[in-house]
Amino acid sequence: FGVEPREFSTEALQIAELFAERAAIAIDNYNLYQQQQDFNQALEIEVAKRTAELKAAQAQLIAKEKLAAIGQFASTIVHEIRNPTTTILMGLTSLQQLELDGRNQMRLNLALEEADRLQELLQEILLYAKPQIIQAETIDLKQFLEDLAFALQEMPQASQRKLEISSCSKPCFVTGDRNKLKQVVINLIKNAFEAIEPGETVTCKLSLASNPNFYVVSVCNGGQPIPPEILPKLTEPFVSAKAGGTGLGLAIAQQIVNNHKGSLSIESSEELGTKISFTLPKKG
Repeated sequence: FGVEPREFSTEALQIAELFAERAAIAIDNYNLYQQQQDFNQALEIEVAKRTAELKAAQAQLIAKEKLAAIGQFASTIVHEIRNPTTTILMGLTSLQQLELDGRNQMRLNLALEEADRLQELLQEILLYAKPQIIQAETIDLKQFLEDLAFALQEMPQASQRKLEISSCSKPCFVTGDRNKLKQVVINLIKNAFEAIEPGETVTCKLSLASNPNFYVVSVCNGGQPIPPEILPKLTEPFVSAKAGGTGLGLAIAQQIVNNHKGSLSIESSEELGTKISFTLPKKG
């Protein structure tokens, strides 16, 4: 191609050899640097992963410690409280047979309501403290929600409020405890009804989660948003966003969902209202 051969001096060859040697060293150093960078990046990812796992383990340990503390509390005093409360409630109930004037009747009704509320609190404490035993069976979530629809709409909290349930077109099979999952759904729907005004609607939606190995059930209402400082604490025992709440309903719901290898999340804003969702793994 018109290139003529030429001779190089010994000095030129030595310079070329030196350049080639330096270039090879530079390339080796660059490759070592890239390997070190890749190793550092992989190490950072692994450290972040292990840190997240440690935080999750710490959170589970804290939750277990809280559960153990409540369990000890429940085992030592709940029964001692329940026995006299039951006696008081029986006495108050018997007073309903008397003809009382308006003011005393009001006092009696208030005492009965508070006694019932105390009984409910004691029951929820025992339920939360009791170890969860899952009676597993195959459940079609689609049919499960359809079967629950009537009972949900007949709850006292549903008075003058609407419930809309939408789900996948095909069966959605999971493995779980039917009664415990029913408890979760009833609790979430009940809370949603209590958060809205008469005439408003609660929606319950079953769909495929962002992780295709899970289904997600979402309950949404358009009520007042939950204050952001309370939102992260709502699944902790004795924390409630509503007046008179025991603060154990969502804690129990999360406990049940976790024991089904799912997760529970809460979102709340002016635009969205409040949406509580829980995931359950597909039946393998």
